[in-house]
Amino acid sequence: MTKHQSEADRRAQIQRAARAVFVERGFLAARVEDIAKRAGLSKGAVYFYYASKRELFLSLVREEQEATYSFLEEAEHDDRPAQVKLLDLGQQYIQYFAGLKTPPRFFLLSSEAAIRDEEIQEELAATHQRFVDATTRILAQGMAEGTFRQHDPMASAMLFKAMIDGLAGQAAIGIRPDPDRLGSAGIGTILHGILAN
Repeated sequence: MTKHQSEADRRAQIQRAARAVFVERGFLAARVEDIAKRAGLSKGAVYFYYASKRELFLSLVREEQEATYSFLEEAEHDDRPAQVKLLDLGQQYIQYFAGLKTPPRFFLLSSEAAIRDEEIQEELAATHQRFVDATTRILAQGMAEGTFRQHDPMASAMLFKAMIDGLAGQAAIGIRPDPDRLGSAGIGTILHGILAN
């Protein structure tokens, strides 16, 4: 018999178990019974909080994205110049991936699942666009300030997102970013491609 927990704690318990099972078995092969067993709960308890395996998986996809969006939201509400915000943003993502206790394998798993599942694909596409739109606004700010040369800010934002995804993919297979090298020389090289002078 499991002890009483708040709804938030119970959901977190189920999500931890689900993440581990999905990473071990993949989305298609994972079963709700496996998740329930890993969580120490009944299958019915899992279904009480999540109507389906897909709903549970999507909750993990959203949680994964939200974990890093705090960096983006902080940057957007920051009053500093765009150049400083973009530099800080890049360094925060590098530090995030370098400091994770375990490789972010769920990132790759969700991308793989999106190939076969339209709903998961739509969720990932929406979160991708959210990042691109926010970064585009920061780049446009830099152009308005005169510190970034005039260019297509959305194209640069898409490239920036691709680099972040690349860091996540590398970290997922155990290749951790070098914060010292990427945080200064790496980001500096990128910025010099868009700075006015």
